[in-house]
Amino acid sequence: MAEEITEGEMSTRFTRGLEKRVLLFIQQAGVLRSGKQVVVGVSGGPDSTALALILARLQGKLDIQLSLAHFDHMLRGRDSADEDRRYVCSLAEKLGLAVFWARGDVKAYARDKGLSLEEAGRELRYKFFEAEAERLGADLVALGHTASDQAETVLMHIIRGSGIDGLVGMRPRSAWPWLQGPDVARPLLGVWRQDTERYCQELGLSPRRDPSNEQLEATRNRVRLQLIPLLKEINPGIEKALVRLSAAASGYMDYLDRQADTLWGMLAREADHSVRLSRWSLAELAPPLAERLLRQAARRLGVELEAVHLQAMMEGLQAGRARLSLPRGLVFKVAGKEAGIFSGMATMEVKPIPETVLAIPGCTELPGWTVEAKMIPRPRDIRKAGPCEAFFDPEIVAGGMTVRSRRPGDRLRPLGLGGEKKVQDILVDGKVAVEARNGVPIVCVPWGVAWVVGHCIDERAAIKRETPQVLWVRFSRGENAPGLDSTAL
Repeated sequence: MAEEITEGEMSTRFTRGLEKRVLLFIQQAGVLRSGKQVVVGVSGGPDSTALALILARLQGKLDIQLSLAHFDHMLRGRDSADEDRRYVCSLAEKLGLAVFWARGDVKAYARDKGLSLEEAGRELRYKFFEAEAERLGADLVALGHTASDQAETVLMHIIRGSGIDGLVGMRPRSAWPWLQGPDVARPLLGVWRQDTERYCQELGLSPRRDPSNEQLEATRNRVRLQLIPLLKEINPGIEKALVRLSAAASGYMDYLDRQADTLWGMLAREADHSVRLSRWSLAELAPPLAERLLRQAARRLGVELEAVHLQAMMEGLQAGRARLSLPRGLVFKVAGKEAGIFSGMATMEVKPIPETVLAIPGCTELPGWTVEAKMIPRPRDIRKAGPCEAFFDPEIVAGGMTVRSRRPGDRLRPLGLGGEKKVQDILVDGKVAVEARNGVPIVCVPWGVAWVVGHCIDERAAIKRETPQVLWVRFSRGENAPGLDSTAL
């Protein structure tokens, strides 16, 4: 390794030019913020070595504090892995930076979690970076991804069918992949892999080489070593085209994100281990914006959704009921007026309504409901009653009214049907999800069920004679009232 690698006498025209390009990219994309502590992930390869060198040289201009972090995946021979660690430690010493390292058994972790080696290695590596950032008080981890990596990522997402979001690839600065953690910065996304290799070469460095990068078992290696060379035979500029596609998609997604952020506070309710949204409000939105809100809801619970998940969720919204399994144990449910994403520690099931005597006249408060009841002049057209209001003959309710949830064996005679029907069947026919049925109010009089709110009234409770006054009853939902959406009735 060169004796002096941080200042001018080892610089060349190319290295100075590359540093200026990276500085401009950092400033324009808002990748780094002044006065912050930054953890730099360094494997010892050309990309991460170049990243550490460039940031060290730009440290004064950027007003940042740096430390290096190295992770051993225990996938290579002990001697080779030790050489990687010694190389990174020597680099840190030359740069005058602190360095921290750790190792993890990626094979065992992959076996225990049912993950590929790529996935397991990424999870353990990021856990180490997160722990170091927290220990040092850093809010950022910088990684050495280049424009070449961006082209490969976009192409992999296309192959996997990741949808428009997959076309964005990696962003210059993004949130931590899981629930909480430092941001991830990628200062080298504006330069190519051959640039970082030349940068190290002109500074007299010999970065480490990982033989596993040449093995075709890993999907990314197959894309890099086989697919991209094949595509270059058709379009020599395929990598640049993929990066341009990423930039264009990023602009569209940023616009949708801004629109989704505006709507989030109005449509979403967050609780421990769950996010609930208004089903009907989602249905009224343009599909790309509705999908954006669903994706954002999943992100709040630490999961990135694929296009196939979003398509199934949108189909569930249209159907009015759904229960779908999502990655990492999340569940998407549609029930009544709500759509929600839940972890295994949350539930969408509605609690029963306790049996309560209605105040007549007066207001009665129930969990999630307010019930008004009063005598009013008989309307000209009682058929114009809304789904959550009804008119009753005062004589029919002389013995009082109660409200509760459904019970086994509940029946009534729906007006116009000419026979009895189980309340259970009425709720099924009304497409009320199983989880929401306990939230549908059942109004009773001494002789039985008089009204399944939002669905039907018993013919015996309907007004059959001319009376100057009738009893008017209306249910109004509280903000969190479950089980019924009057706009659907």
